[in-house]
Amino acid sequence: MSGETPDERPQRRREYSGAGSTLGLALLIVVTVGVAIWYFELRGEGTPASSLNGDYGIISLPDDANSTGQSPAAREGRAAPGFRLADVEGEAVELVDFRGSYVLLNFWATWCPPCRAEIPDLAAFHAEAANSGWLVVGINQQERRAQVTGFLEPFDVSYPQLLDEDGEVSNGYRVGLGLPITFILDPAGVILRVHVGPLDLAQMRALQAELSG
Repeated sequence: MSGETPDERPQRRREYSGAGSTLGLALLIVVTVGVAIWYFELRGEGTPASSLNGDYGIISLPDDANSTGQSPAAREGRAAPGFRLADVEGEAVELVDFRGSYVLLNFWATWCPPCRAEIPDLAAFHAEAANSGWLVVGINQQERRAQVTGFLEPFDVSYPQLLDEDGEVSNGYRVGLGLPITFILDPAGVILRVHVGPLDLAQMRALQAELSG
């Protein structure tokens, strides 16, 4: 036997390793925090609209705007959660502003290839169906105004584009990174369908015929 007591090995593992190790760990933490700040600052230009106006995000839905008798929720058969967001022009828009129309509430992002492929069909449907009481409303997920407007410039988009810069509305609708996702609302603001993935023009026309027929 070597004569070592049972505590000798654990004590050696706990020996102080010197100031260099402590300083190295502190430097790693500082660099990590710095990179995180740099990343989020450079995702877009300007200050998020939500930080300028604390009223943006999920808001209470008035009782007279909820015909279901149940609390709002992001699921079929429930009133869609109320929200207020800035559009790309900087104007405040609320979900209840669209009452009286069927609404395709489309969550998307510029980094999402299926979203890009879907935008021309959404624009075409909005243009042809607006006179029959159907609207498209886009909600961009956690990107800045300059980034969104620059991305949309090549497209002929006439439907409203709202900015969910801090992700509060996306969270309220349980929208993760599986974009695009579209909630189809009836004129009373009740969710009729939840469609995950892109919709093409034929599918939108079929939904219109089925749900408003």
